[in-house]
Amino acid sequence: MRVKIHRGAEEIGGNCIELQADGKSILLDLGAPLMGDLHGEKALPSIPGLTDGSNVDLLGIIISHPHADHYGLAEYAHPAIPIYIGRGADKLLRAAMAFGPFGAAFPNVCFYHARKVFRIGPFSITPYLADHSAFDAYSFLIEANGERLFYSGDIRGHGWKKWAFEALLNDPPVSVDAMLLEGTTLGRNISEPELREADLVEVLSEQMQKTQGIVLAAFSGQNIDRFISFYKATLKSGRTFVVDLYVAHMLCAIGRKTLPDPTTSALRVYLPHRAKLKIVRDGTFDLVEPFKNRRIYPSELKRRSGNLVMSFRQSMAEDLCRANCLIGAKVIYSMWPGYLERGKVDLRNWCSENEVAFDIVHTSGHASAVDLKRLVSAIKPKALIPIHTLEPKQFTEFGAQLKIVPNGKWVEVSD
Repeated sequence: MRVKIHRGAEEIGGNCIELQADGKSILLDLGAPLMGDLHGEKALPSIPGLTDGSNVDLLGIIISHPHADHYGLAEYAHPAIPIYIGRGADKLLRAAMAFGPFGAAFPNVCFYHARKVFRIGPFSITPYLADHSAFDAYSFLIEANGERLFYSGDIRGHGWKKWAFEALLNDPPVSVDAMLLEGTTLGRNISEPELREADLVEVLSEQMQKTQGIVLAAFSGQNIDRFISFYKATLKSGRTFVVDLYVAHMLCAIGRKTLPDPTTSALRVYLPHRAKLKIVRDGTFDLVEPFKNRRIYPSELKRRSGNLVMSFRQSMAEDLCRANCLIGAKVIYSMWPGYLERGKVDLRNWCSENEVAFDIVHTSGHASAVDLKRLVSAIKPKALIPIHTLEPKQFTEFGAQLKIVPNGKWVEVSD
């Protein structure tokens, strides 16, 4: 078995790895790049038959989790090529399509399940549920021709699925020839350990209790772990959690009994003006119907502002200004801080202009160096191949033989 990293060896994001055995190939992820100037179809790696279906030896694409830098180019693959994904991840991506570009509906989809082996041609694949900021994320053990490769995908050990990370450490795959390991956090100037999602609840609850007005929770609507952290903190603070239609729709689409149901629970649902216009334009009134008894309107936002926590994104800013509900308000920003500089408008400027307090309360969706080392120590690969990182040389600290593989080069797994 041999491996080629088409993208991801020299950058964070855009993962695409090809494995080949007995003349057959599979892809691990087909992600959109986060770095560089290539976008859309122009960013596709050069893989024979990927877009026209002419390569019968390209047997499938395995998506590790529903973040665009891991699935974002799969829409350009020929529909005859099967795409393998977790069932929950597929539900989330399909639900997101009604609201914008961060979604997908793959035409030829197959579902895999944690710790249940499935086969694609000569490849035997075992998925391992991963703790990550993406919903329904996985790592994989791939076996072919007596060789074994482990792909971490994106992983961490401090989220609400920390138990999945510990389960992997306690019962790891054995006799692994090579390990493709992410290293997103390496090189960051971090002096303190990553906060656990459980720690965030305490910090967030304290912030909510100290805030006079409405608390605006700025987090990704697809980050279900972070939703849980805000939800738990809201309950602890004695406030009511208001989710926008996007988050409410995600929760219903996922349909997990462990998550609050926005149609029947204490959650309230707000329909942003921009979403309302899109619904009218598209005629998708069914998106709103399930929440008609849980809706909250601008007059109530103003009247109860000091008792509310509300999921928030910058496109909702004018709604809240018109509702006149921002006296004593605070934005709690809970995403990678680098996004603030990347946005067309810096959210901090809007907060300053509207006398809204601003704070960052966040923890990474990726493992710390300490947890990466624990993972390597548990799996004990014969070779360690960096991916999804800007600091591949720092992998020397993990106690395994380092094999730095550049983008575009074939290497044997067992070399």
